[in-house]
Amino acid sequence: MELESGERAKFWREETYDSLECLKATFLRHEFSPHTHETFVIGAVVSGYQRHKLKGSESVGGPGSVFMINPEDVHDGRPMEMGYSYRMFYPSVKLMDEIAAGLPGKRQTGSLFFRDLMLEDARIAQALIQTHNVLETSPDQLEKDEAIFCSFGALIDHYGSWSTGVLQKREPKAIEHVCEYMHAHFGDDINLEMLANIAGMSRAYFVRVFRKHMNQTPHSYLTDIRIRGARKMLHQGQNPMNVAIDCGFFDQSHLNRQFKRRIGTTPGAFKDMHAQ
Repeated sequence: MELESGERAKFWREETYDSLECLKATFLRHEFSPHTHETFVIGAVVSGYQRHKLKGSESVGGPGSVFMINPEDVHDGRPMEMGYSYRMFYPSVKLMDEIAAGLPGKRQTGSLFFRDLMLEDARIAQALIQTHNVLETSPDQLEKDEAIFCSFGALIDHYGSWSTGVLQKREPKAIEHVCEYMHAHFGDDINLEMLANIAGMSRAYFVRVFRKHMNQTPHSYLTDIRIRGARKMLHQGQNPMNVAIDCGFFDQSHLNRQFKRRIGTTPGAFKDMHAQ
């Protein structure tokens, strides 16, 4: 679906693989705001170059680059020069754990995570691109199954790690309580004083502590939660105007701006693509 001149994004879901979401996109000017996902983000650049920050580290991805972003890791993205095209998967923790469990000789105690969030590996990159193409075009379920389990399995086998600590909650208890509140009340009108009171801190101190432990401001974190809620509602076929109000946005235009900054397309286009 065309966004701006020359820019395109296509989303779809593979329900068989725990609602695996797939994105095929070309961006020439679009810049993603810093954001997170509750899923892993796995994919490869097909052409062009993207500059991005992953957990605060600046780098550039081009053909042969593989993205392996863990759940809740903050990242952004913006095109360089002539833009870029890439293919991305958003696999759930459950799906990744299932694939990892079938790998022989791997230590799998604790949580799966990737130490390197982006690296150069042309072979893995090509395998991911081919798998993405199979999911997009093939009617053969066995072919899809093999592509997913082989390419993701190779990725995990080469670069996956397990730890009982890396993906555990890293924020202090006060910040954890604030996050729980935002997840439970993301559709409400939330202000800084409310969150600071929950944390038992002054507003200025709370903002500093939250950003230190979450790598995001409270507003950015809350917006991510609201966008996740919006995605689920749009996938269910709900009207973008109603979704905007239910998810705590001022109006549909506010949802449109924030949605596009994080997802790369508008809520209406996202809804239509999932309805196809």
